Amino acid sequence: MKTKYHSKKIIPVILFSAIISLSSCLKSKDTFVDFSKVGTTIELPLAALNQETGVKVVAKTYTSSTTATDLPVVVNIASPKPLDRDLKVTLAVNANDAIGKLNTAVPAGGYILAPANLYSVSNLQVTIPAGQRTATAVFKINSSLIGAANTKYVLPVSIVSADGESISLYSTVYYNLLVN
Repeated sequence: MKTKYHSKKIIPVILFSAIISLSSCLKSKDTFVDFSKVGTTIELPLAALNQETGVKVVAKTYTSSTTATDLPVVVNIASPKPLDRDLKVTLAVNANDAIGKLNTAVPAGGYILAPANLYSVSNLQVTIPAGQRTATAVFKINSSLIGAANTKYVLPVSIVSADGESISLYSTVYYNLLVN
């Protein structure tokens, strides 16, 4: 009976000590990153995912059709809090010879810039409204012109202007346009 009483007292003391000692690690200056002091950068989230996973291209497979199919390209504000003003972001296709850079990074790829008649976009400029984080540019893909044998067509979409804000390293997405 005495042992049971002793263990009832010691277990809470051990648990309390463990909680106190472990909580001191939560804001260690060595491992804690204060994101509130990070600036604003503009990025293409899919580019970040692809670079972090080592995948250089995003395969987009379409069913061959004479009806254009949407290819949404999302632009994101990466910051501690949303901006208090509208932000205009300008995109471009094959900016700064993006297809050449891709072929240098992936020499066995042999990628080809998608011909201009394979896609259209009504506006290469998107506006991210104040208080929001994303906007989307919609490319229209004419999949009937791709052809099943053309597996190397790539549409590289890049951010070229961000209304004075910093452009992230994650600023280009390489879309490999395919048909099944």
